[in-house]
Amino acid sequence: MTSAHRRWGSPWLGYATCAWTVIFAAPHIWWGIGSSFAFPGGEASYRVFVSATWRIVFDWFVVFLSFTGFGVALALAHPWGPMPPPWHLLAAARTAFVILTLRGVGGLVVDGLVRPYWTLMFVLGGLLFGGVAWGATVPVKSRRHPGR
Repeated sequence: MTSAHRRWGSPWLGYATCAWTVIFAAPHIWWGIGSSFAFPGGEASYRVFVSATWRIVFDWFVVFLSFTGFGVALALAHPWGPMPPPWHLLAAARTAFVILTLRGVGGLVVDGLVRPYWTLMFVLGGLLFGGVAWGATVPVKSRRHPGR
């Protein structure tokens, strides 16, 4: 055997992270296509938001990142077939952990619980990606036979 695999977590954490990415992407999709449903601040805030083209591009970029995160979480939770080097996946998951957690905690500090859904959604996503990164199945090189 050329390498072993070490698993610390459960694949269900990865599946929960995948579900989170879909839930997180959903409002960005409907905001990107013109619906103001559930937009923070309501219809008036949404109209200001969509008045700048870069903000619509931002929404679609968030959708792209969400679905990229879906793939990263799934690959770390249940690896199969050819994959990018594990450190790429771990770096992506750890980056998501840091950015989402900081955004969520920052939102809690600045806004308190004014918009608890959005700030707690960021914290939850950060914790899920952190758990996936920590519990990932990663190849471990044999110490007995370096280079294998």
